[in-house]
Amino acid sequence: MTTSMRITGHRPKRPQTDCALGDRVAGIETPMLTEMAAATFHLERLQSTVGTPEQELAAYKADMTADRHRDYVLGAADRIRRALGTLTAPYETPANTDTGQAAA
Repeated sequence: MTTSMRITGHRPKRPQTDCALGDRVAGIETPMLTEMAAATFHLERLQSTVGTPEQELAAYKADMTADRHRDYVLGAADRIRRALGTLTAPYETPANTDTGQAAA
């Protein structure tokens, strides 16, 4: 059995997050787009602040090898790609604009 939310004329309040950008744009976009925009902002900011692999390796407080750091970086990038692929897969098939359903 499905239940419906009572319609009151007001949108449900979105929860606050730890991301100032996400909280600022939360009322403009869907939650998915808000999170994607915030993630993009973080990655773009990271591009301008990240150092060379050697500088990044030197920033560790504990001992770290270059190979292990490389594995961490590439593993994190793989996780980002997988998550993005999962999120966007339903949109990869062109939609039938008459019904909003995927085209056959």
